[in-house]
Amino acid sequence: MVELSGGDPALLRRLNVVSVLRALHGAGELTLTELVRASRLSRPTVEEIVSDLGQQGLAEEVRSDPGTPRSVGRPAKRYRFRTEAGYLAGVDIGPHKVLCLVTDLRGDIVGNARAEVDPAMSAADRLAATREVIERATRGHNLRALGVGTTGVISEGKVVISDRLPDWQGLDLAGELGAGRPYPVLVGNDTKLATLAEHWRGAARSAGEVIYLLVGRSISVGLILGGKLHLGHHGSAGEIGVLRAVGWYGALDRVRSYGPERLFAAVRHGDPEAEAIVAGFVADLATGVAATVLTVDPQLVVIGGGLSQAGDLLAAPLRAELARLCLFPVQVETSILGAESVALGAVRLALDQVESELFSVTEG
Repeated sequence: MVELSGGDPALLRRLNVVSVLRALHGAGELTLTELVRASRLSRPTVEEIVSDLGQQGLAEEVRSDPGTPRSVGRPAKRYRFRTEAGYLAGVDIGPHKVLCLVTDLRGDIVGNARAEVDPAMSAADRLAATREVIERATRGHNLRALGVGTTGVISEGKVVISDRLPDWQGLDLAGELGAGRPYPVLVGNDTKLATLAEHWRGAARSAGEVIYLLVGRSISVGLILGGKLHLGHHGSAGEIGVLRAVGWYGALDRVRSYGPERLFAAVRHGDPEAEAIVAGFVADLATGVAATVLTVDPQLVVIGGGLSQAGDLLAAPLRAELARLCLFPVQVETSILGAESVALGAVRLALDQVESELFSVTEG
């Protein structure tokens, strides 16, 4: 970025502001000299902009600790991006729980709330529980955006297709949770948001092409292509489990009947029956995963959801099966995010919205 002159003064001014704000946001804290260098603007322009950003509450000068030894000469002015200038919330609305995480503008968690819910609960009661959890988690925080993750195919904030929660299909979730709120509410599919979280803060941070496999009470897939979450034309990319021939509908039955924790504990002790169940499950799982691997050619497959806790007891046999079925071996890892992955992905969805507003070259 270089300092601009001529043309539309308001646009040029905004471009310069965005340059300074991006530099400060990316680094967190910079001296004035570092900020001038990073933004490639003149010192007087940068000083004027950081003053304006300070008035907006987005930046502030970092004062030296009186007890810190000072070097000879005038101390360098240092500024920081105010991560507490606003807050974000991410909500996971599932069959068994509602979880809300609250973060600052860097995505660091500052609060949370949770409620256990019943899979048979009506949509009205589930929404009431969700509102109560959001209220508890966000009390005292000035929200700038709310992200929501839930089961089903999601399009424009609405649940287009869903068969896991009563009365959920057709629900305008963004409208229900956004009514009367001064900030945007964005809604996404739970698996896809868990995929987004894994790419942001999890095992897939350095990968451009990722298959995320959510294996818990059901099996579903999310995709990162070219470093971005891939939704597809209808928001249903990766929903290969609907094909009965893939075998995912019944794949979890024997795992559930044995009990996942008990099953993998038995595998650790070399139990032949448990080993056979896991081998059968991996064989069922691998058909759909291999088809996706052959389509996407990913750098990485990440196993998330409850069964990811099995670690290499699940990842290793899947890795071996994919090596047998696919053209090239593929790296298979388990998620490091645990039960917060969907809510964290919802935070990332909200953060993307806020960062888009902060760095937009047009104001308003």
